[in-house]
Amino acid sequence: MRERIRIHHVAWLVAFGVGIALSFSRLLGIHGPESALVLGVALTPFCAAIGARTRIAGLELAEPVAQSLRTALVRTWIAWGIAVGILALNQLRVRNCSMAEGLAFMVLGPGLGCTLGALVGVTCANWVERSKWATALAVLVPIASYLSGLWAFWSTPAIFVFDHFGGWFPGTLYDEDVTLPLAFITFRLATLCWIGALVAFAFARERKETRPLAGLAATLLAAGAIAAWAYGPELAHRSSQRGIDDALGRIAEGERCILHVPRELTSESVQRFVDDCDFRVVRAEQALGVQQRTPVHAFFYRNAEEKRRWMGAGRTYIAKPWRTEVHLQLREWPHGVLAHEVVHVVAGNAARGPFDVSGTLGGWVPNPGLIEGVAVAVEWPEHDGMNPHQLSLAMKQLDQLPELDRVMGLGFLALPARRAYTAAGSFVRWVLDTRGAETLRRVHREGSLDALGSVADLERAWHSFLDGLELPEGALALTELRFHRASIFASTCPHAVARLHQDLALDLASGDDLEAIATCDEILDIEPGDLSALVSKPGALARRGRLEAAEAALERLDGAPPPLVARARESIADAHWLRGNERRALEIYEALLEVPQSDDEARAREVKTLALRERGPQSRLVRDLLVGPNGRSVSSTIAVHLAREIDRFRPDGLGRYLEARQLMGQERFDLALVPIQDARRLGLPTERIQDEALRMEGMIRFANGDLDGAETVFRDALERPRLINQAQEWLDRIAYHRAR
Repeated sequence: MRERIRIHHVAWLVAFGVGIALSFSRLLGIHGPESALVLGVALTPFCAAIGARTRIAGLELAEPVAQSLRTALVRTWIAWGIAVGILALNQLRVRNCSMAEGLAFMVLGPGLGCTLGALVGVTCANWVERSKWATALAVLVPIASYLSGLWAFWSTPAIFVFDHFGGWFPGTLYDEDVTLPLAFITFRLATLCWIGALVAFAFARERKETRPLAGLAATLLAAGAIAAWAYGPELAHRSSQRGIDDALGRIAEGERCILHVPRELTSESVQRFVDDCDFRVVRAEQALGVQQRTPVHAFFYRNAEEKRRWMGAGRTYIAKPWRTEVHLQLREWPHGVLAHEVVHVVAGNAARGPFDVSGTLGGWVPNPGLIEGVAVAVEWPEHDGMNPHQLSLAMKQLDQLPELDRVMGLGFLALPARRAYTAAGSFVRWVLDTRGAETLRRVHREGSLDALGSVADLERAWHSFLDGLELPEGALALTELRFHRASIFASTCPHAVARLHQDLALDLASGDDLEAIATCDEILDIEPGDLSALVSKPGALARRGRLEAAEAALERLDGAPPPLVARARESIADAHWLRGNERRALEIYEALLEVPQSDDEARAREVKTLALRERGPQSRLVRDLLVGPNGRSVSSTIAVHLAREIDRFRPDGLGRYLEARQLMGQERFDLALVPIQDARRLGLPTERIQDEALRMEGMIRFANGDLDGAETVFRDALERPRLINQAQEWLDRIAYHRAR
């Protein structure tokens, strides 16, 4: 009896300890998918032990199985209730915006998992005579199930896992858009079948008079659970490459890559993506000094929902280096994230362990800072005219640069993602440039900075290098804008806010400003400092004619990054323009040209300012093109028509430039060449637009197969400060294609 009491008391203490530990995190300290997973994995083996020990004691006392089941389940549910209750109390301190859904996760996750574990324990005790062996077997069953889930994670394209004991692992922490999926509900129906089958089986074994009926019930319920497993891919309980290929419908092979793409893409578009992937593989090999021996499989999904259905990460791009796979949503060519994910796969050739990633203990403990740092260092992206070195220097001057020991370890996961990625990329690029690829490969393989010296010395040397760089004008404001978002672990109700942001995007796209205002208010009720809502609300109010309220809403952005405030002011200027107050709109646009901003935003504001200054028919045409006749964007067909109409009223090439942009967006590079040539020949009104037209012509010529013409254009672009980095990459791409 003393032993029986000890085991369930231990389980209760574990539940109490886990609940308290989770309460220290805003993300894990409430009812939700993450905390449900932790509780399910941690408590279920103990609940299995409770079931086994309870039934063993019952057999010693000649207890009927019903009594043992009842006692085991009550003790199991107490353990579950302790942990869930602690998190419920913590919600008095940490807000939970989806309490009903959170409680559903608690029931469907650890609730059913622990129940099944207890019943497995009772079943093991019924069949195994030795008590220690029965308990060990009961504990091993959920652990074996976890290992099976890990095997599925390793051996299939999916990163999500449904487990009868642990519950649901969505796959990634950075994907804030996580909600209760229908697939989890249908999976838990299969779990209920197993629960019912074990209960019926226990009664069938003990009572002869009810054995036929109970045996039939056990058989039917087990058959239902097995059928659910057999139809797992169709029910979205698991995934396979074959299922993904059937859903996408097309496979295209290149020299270094195999692409899995939607069947509706044109052959020309597919070939461009294939060539881009091949180029990215070669470029990563050259940077790291390794060879990718097998083709990289690149999966391009139509949208985030399709990607979530088949591999688990909705809005997060994913690489599986050990499977030489990258998974992305389809975007315009050249794909902005493909290079980063391809580096993960190629860097796997300099790694070890089962996942081919940087990590200690033979690669079994990943180092996310080195994993992502290598990808950023080789990809070397540019944002707002700054590379990761310059962005890191700007973060340093803003006192936002994370400490190196946090960036280069598991602390990376708790940092705001953009800051962590940028700092890691800058540091690793510095190591690559100063110590060489061989040293970086060694560091990557070992998953540690030990080979480079002390972290403190490395940090001082890296910071000293950063201090020697120069920042472009407006760099601090643009950096503050880029890194304003907090880590998911420090956010309030990140999943609810993510869903509201999706609603807000739909409200704005549909022109429903009343609903947009209401959605902004919902977001701000959760996160009063949410900058996306604060920026969107003034424009929606202004378009409804509530100009005083719009100005008042703008005041809430006091202290926000200036480029964000500029976006809100621009939306108010757009509303003035739509309502016929062109003078006030022009005043705002002209003032905004003096604010730090990205080149894309500056070009749009320059075009608006030009149109309002010169007035006439072109003013209305530009307004309809860039703002929309009712605040909603127009279709590409109408946009091309508007651009051609603008061309009738201007002596320069602005209208032809705008037409070429629309045609490029539709991947009609064959039709875009003449307009962009005409635009440059006729002349363009600002330096930024001239630079953009030069870049566009180079891309259009390359897409049309004119490598000589593209090279000439991009060599000219090397003389333009804004285009140097992009031009050099395109010249590398041209050289690669020539070498083929």
